[in-house]
Amino acid sequence: MIVVTKQMTELIRLKKRLEKFGLSPKQAEIYVYLIQSGNSRISEIVRNLKIPRSSVYENLKGLKQQGLVEELIENNYRTIQAYSIGLLKDHLDEQMTKLETQIGELNNLEKVMEVIPGIKPSPPVRIRYYEGKSGAQQLFWNSLKAKDTLYVYSEWGRGRFVGIKFYKNFVTESYRRNIKEHVLTNPLPRIAQSMKEHTGSPLSRTDLTNIRFIDEAKIRFRGETLIYDNIYAQIYLKHNLISGFEIESPDFTQTQRAIFEGLWEPAGPVLLSGLI
Repeated sequence: MIVVTKQMTELIRLKKRLEKFGLSPKQAEIYVYLIQSGNSRISEIVRNLKIPRSSVYENLKGLKQQGLVEELIENNYRTIQAYSIGLLKDHLDEQMTKLETQIGELNNLEKVMEVIPGIKPSPPVRIRYYEGKSGAQQLFWNSLKAKDTLYVYSEWGRGRFVGIKFYKNFVTESYRRNIKEHVLTNPLPRIAQSMKEHTGSPLSRTDLTNIRFIDEAKIRFRGETLIYDNIYAQIYLKHNLISGFEIESPDFTQTQRAIFEGLWEPAGPVLLSGLI
C-alpha cells in the first residue's frame, strides 16, 4: 500500500499550479525534480523519474524556451540547472507586450481593409470572450484605448486578481494616456478602507471626486464592468474562475452609457459619505 504523505500532497499541488502557467505535466514534474535535487544529468532525470530519454529531451526543450532551465557543462559532462519560477513573470510580460502590439496592428489592418473596394462591412455587433488572469489583464488593457470617459461598475480590489505588478503598470499607463473615468461602487467597509490606504499610491488611478457610492440594497456590483467608446466589457473575478467578454456595438453601448449616467447623478459622492 502506498502511503500519501503531506509532502507528496504538496508536491502534487505545486505541479498542478505550475501547469496553470503553461507547463505540461511532464515539464512540471521535471522542473520540481530539478528544484529539489539541484543540478542533474539527463541520465539521472531519466532514471529517477522513469521518463523515456526522448521525452526528457523534448520537455527540457520547452523549459529552456521559457527560461526555466539551462544546460551546463561541469567536469566534462552536461547537467541541467533549474532557475527561479519568477522568470515566468518576464515571460508573461513579454506575452502582454506582444499581444498589445498585435492588437494595435489588427486595429490598423481593420482601418486599411475598410477602404478596400469589395470588402464587406463588419457585423454591427462583435462579441469577444476572454479566459483566465491573462484574459482579464487584456480586457483591462484594452480599456486604455478609450477616447471618451470610461464608465466603471466596480466590486473593487481588481489588483489582487490581475497581479499587483501588472496593475501598477496599468495605472501608470492610464495616467500617461490621460484616461478619465467615473466609477460606481458599493459603500462597503473594505472598499472604503482600501480607498483610504491606496489613494495617492501607485495602485490608485481614480480621483475620489470621480467615484460615487450606490447602496448595495439597490445594486450589488459583482466583478468589473467597463463602458467606453463602442465597447461594453464585463469581467468576473474569482481566483478559481476568471472570465470576461467584450461587446462591440455602438447602439448597445450607447444604451448602457445612458443607464450609467442615470445612476451616476443621484449616487452619493464618496467624499460626502462619511466613510472616507
